[in-house]
Amino acid sequence: MLLGFWTFAYNVGRTLWTLDEYDVTERHFGLALGFFVVLTPLGLLLALDFVRPVFVHLPVTRTSVVGAHATLAVFGAVLTTVLGALYQLSTMFTQTELHGIDHDLERVEETAYPVGVLTLAGGRLGSVAPVATIGGVLVTVSVAAVGVVLGRRLLETRVERTPMLSRYAVAAVSMVVWAVVTLPVWLRDPLAPATRFGPPGTTHLLSIGVVGFVVLGTLYHVVPFVVWVHRYSDLLGFEDVPTIDDLYDDRVATADFVAVVVGGTGLVVADLFPPVDNWTIAAGSLLVCGLLLFSWNLLTVLREHSPTSLAETVLPWLTTGRSVDTSTSDPDRPNE
Repeated sequence: MLLGFWTFAYNVGRTLWTLDEYDVTERHFGLALGFFVVLTPLGLLLALDFVRPVFVHLPVTRTSVVGAHATLAVFGAVLTTVLGALYQLSTMFTQTELHGIDHDLERVEETAYPVGVLTLAGGRLGSVAPVATIGGVLVTVSVAAVGVVLGRRLLETRVERTPMLSRYAVAAVSMVVWAVVTLPVWLRDPLAPATRFGPPGTTHLLSIGVVGFVVLGTLYHVVPFVVWVHRYSDLLGFEDVPTIDDLYDDRVATADFVAVVVGGTGLVVADLFPPVDNWTIAAGSLLVCGLLLFSWNLLTVLREHSPTSLAETVLPWLTTGRSVDTSTSDPDRPNE
């Protein structure tokens, strides 16, 4: 796994290395790769410790290493990628530009967030609460800043609402709420395992509300877009072609959005006010139903619009050694 992660970091990093200059998104992606490189050796040490004691003669404990590793993974590798992508995606798909306070918030976040993640992880690794507290403050302020920037882009959008933007709206609210409720807890105790990802009961707010909805929203554009480019882009001007948003079912998208929002909210409530077992089961079931609807909607796009079969799309090695003739019979029309 260590070699796999490092190969991934090298493969993406060599692409970034070729750029003459870096925008805010590319800088975040570079930082995320750095976090991957740093956190994975800690993961290897934790794995080895299950077989042979590793931390007996070291000035750190297994618990502190777990805290640092989790911090670098969630807030370093994952959330840095999400925040960096949002700077580009929120402007691109709302057809707006950062202006005014957006630039100030961007500058604060770009400086404070990576320093905050490293400080929070370092404080947890060395079990130094004041250091971890400083890092926690920087992380929460930065996440809230990106939430505000994202919210402003959505309010100023020049396009109709899409499944992508609806899900980004949930993510923007979740970022701000998570930061507000996490800051006072990390000021009191940033080292406790129970508050590793925020106050007790907010794990689902971060994982589903922030990361989950950004991923779901992005996939609702990326998958149809890639399929549309391969299947229909060459036909523009020669025949009627669907738009990107025509490829998926709006009704299913609405249904899965409602199910995931209600189910995710139910899990957050269940976390905050335990024990409510029946409530948790109901909310979790609704969330799973929403994710299944989401998956079915995008798989339908692949099945009905991809130039290859669903099996060949998901398992591309099935077509290895075979050529697919996608040429058209009309010499005046380009190949698909």
